[in-house]
Amino acid sequence: MTAPSPFSLASRLDEQFFELLTTQGFCILDNALDSSLFQALQQESTVLLPEFEAAKISLGGTVNSIRRDRTRWLEAEDVAGGMYLQQLQQLSEALNQSLYLGIRRAEAHYAHYDTGDFYKLHRDNPASQNDRAISTVFYLNEAWSHEDGGELRIQDYQQQWHALLPLANRLVIFQSDLLHEVCPANRPRKSIAGWLRRDDVLL
Repeated sequence: MTAPSPFSLASRLDEQFFELLTTQGFCILDNALDSSLFQALQQESTVLLPEFEAAKISLGGTVNSIRRDRTRWLEAEDVAGGMYLQQLQQLSEALNQSLYLGIRRAEAHYAHYDTGDFYKLHRDNPASQNDRAISTVFYLNEAWSHEDGGELRIQDYQQQWHALLPLANRLVIFQSDLLHEVCPANRPRKSIAGWLRRDDVLL
């Protein structure tokens, strides 16, 4: 296992984190990354915005009645995005070591929601599949308030609903089988959606 740096996501994990992830199904890490990496991800997502494409649903194709965000996959060659993928890989290794999830790889994409965009209720694993073990959402928004909306609504293992604001440098980590949705916002909303997967890389 690769030793985590002092500012890595893996270094933030403690007994309470693992307990929440297994009993509640999700947990929140605020001020998740070093400020320099957070700012680099903000800048890179802005520079790459012309490369974003309309997002597709898991069954394939673009369905505007279900989701309306635009995305761009992170690549190992991206300066900031590559560093973020390394953080997710270290997180995967820590989860495998403690919870034996069988995670083999991590993937992520930048996501941009224009004002009013949404992603309706869904689970991250299509029916009859369980390749995604853990889902992550990292927020790149500055000075976000309740009036801005855009919450991540997520249902925990006790069927209780939670509305989580997309605050700057906040990371939400949750079991990929949890029901969740992205609510419309009153201003553009930026994030990185990621998945820790049990399957091999597709060729």
